[in-house]
Amino acid sequence: MIKKRDEAAALATAEGCREAATGISLADLFRREKDLASFRRALLDLHGVFPFSCADMIDLGRAYFERFPDREADRNIDEVRLGYAVVRAAITEKVVLAVDASRRNAYRAIFDDAASVGAATEALIEAASLEIVLADHDAIVSDLAALKATIDGIPKGMIKERFIGGISYFFNVLFALKLSLRSRAPR
Repeated sequence: MIKKRDEAAALATAEGCREAATGISLADLFRREKDLASFRRALLDLHGVFPFSCADMIDLGRAYFERFPDREADRNIDEVRLGYAVVRAAITEKVVLAVDASRRNAYRAIFDDAASVGAATEALIEAASLEIVLADHDAIVSDLAALKATIDGIPKGMIKERFIGGISYFFNVLFALKLSLRSRAPR
């Protein structure tokens, strides 16, 4: 369970974080949806238009821990992974906004399955060009860095841990994408 001091710190920081934008609350969306798949579908329906400030992240973390309380002993690794997946779903919908709508599904697929980077890179280059996909990569990296800075504002605790665990995956996938793009660059 979230420790009382972590809850107090999260509440204080949530109120101190930049003001949340208006719109649907991801916390309420998570509470409403029965599982990760339905949460992802609901996120897709929002087309990336949802508030995702530090306060919103903390609220989403609280909603997650309401459903899946963390335990000091006998931790459930599947629930920890689910927490990372919830974070990745939200982050994916924010970072794909950096690219043209015609390529967003390809990037969603890459972020959903890192093993697809090679084949997806080929398809993206064929559909657009190497220069455009390189620009996409740089735009996504920039947006991801901004999200990481927001996550850094979450107070130390289980909520921040889930967000750090969720976002770290993207840096690994983007590194693999960059390597794949470099291998296709003319020499």
